Amino acid sequence: MKFLHVADLHLDSPLRTQAARDSAMGDSLRGASRQVLTRLVDAAVAEDVDAVLFAGDTFDRDVADVASRAALATELSRLARAGIPAVLIQGNHDALLDLDRYGPVSEALTVLTPDAPTFRLGEASFHGIGFTTPHIAESLLPRYSRPEPGRWNIGLMHTSLDGAAGHDLYAPCALADLVGHGYDYWALGHIHKRSVHEADGTLVVMPGIPQGRSIRETEGGSATLVEIDLQGVRAREIPLELLRFARVPVDFSGVVDQAGRDARLRAALEAVAGGDVMIAARLEAAGTPVELGDPQMLEAQAREAAEAVSRLFVDRVRLRPTTRPLDADAAEDLATLMRDDAATPGFRDEVLAQIAELRAALPVEIRDVLADERLDDLIEAGVETMALRLGMGRSEP
Repeated sequence: MKFLHVADLHLDSPLRTQAARDSAMGDSLRGASRQVLTRLVDAAVAEDVDAVLFAGDTFDRDVADVASRAALATELSRLARAGIPAVLIQGNHDALLDLDRYGPVSEALTVLTPDAPTFRLGEASFHGIGFTTPHIAESLLPRYSRPEPGRWNIGLMHTSLDGAAGHDLYAPCALADLVGHGYDYWALGHIHKRSVHEADGTLVVMPGIPQGRSIRETEGGSATLVEIDLQGVRAREIPLELLRFARVPVDFSGVVDQAGRDARLRAALEAVAGGDVMIAARLEAAGTPVELGDPQMLEAQAREAAEAVSRLFVDRVRLRPTTRPLDADAAEDLATLMRDDAATPGFRDEVLAQIAELRAALPVEIRDVLADERLDDLIEAGVETMALRLGMGRSEP
């Protein structure tokens, strides 16, 4: 028995954020989720599987986008022509979806429900209970059939397991309880990060999201090919994703001009590009404010650099400013310059103007703290405070 297991396709997921930042990236990502479905069917036919399992959240909403539903119908028809049935449960996102709203999706599709929780194919029994409401607070496991003797038993479940970062509890269930139920394989869905657990002859797989939709979804990108025979249960990943989000650190230490920043950007982007997968890069730019330069200019440079790298988009540039300690001589020189500048007429005029604005905003009873005659004391205190801070940041000789 051989089958493909996929979950969390989210075919019609809205991608407004990505489209707002980069329309080309938004268009590519929107198309990628449907192309991933095509890749899934390509793999099913090429591997000559016995079935394809959809473990929930095939769609993102209760009313499916017409184009996405048409894409699913088209690909299921390809499975039907190849003699490959598809088995599906509904997840929390598409719990209320009426798959037959425009007529039956495909003769190849079997939807497992509380009223019809088992599909038998050859020597295998596929058991599953989909969501019938957007949220289920209790475990669904007690409602699953016991293993059928003399057959391979495969369970489909949409669950948050014991919980995961970024995921609310949905139909929670402990791994140990799944293993103890006696099935040979559990085809899970819901958590977008891939995980594999094996114990007592049972394999439990959360395949992860096959096509990430934002920088929060950097893992997954595949379906799981499963084989069951007298040798046991085996699973391996089948890559599907067309676009991958990646966090890309860029160190601007020592950069002094725009040409230097451009060189660092190009090197970082070229290092993550390549292969068949498009990359949406979130740049993590580290350096002093002087090394980073103007934030808008840096982002414009990053997008310009990405134009020269094949199959790569810049999702966003995030600044990670750093400070470096001054040596004793540099700190003293900078403090001297500050004192000299504070003594010039232009500096004093600017300070007087700012003090006047601040004093007007203060209650009458405390305005004297910013009186003009105290200007010299205020300037001296400010300069010495900054000089002290520079001294505290000195590097040891």
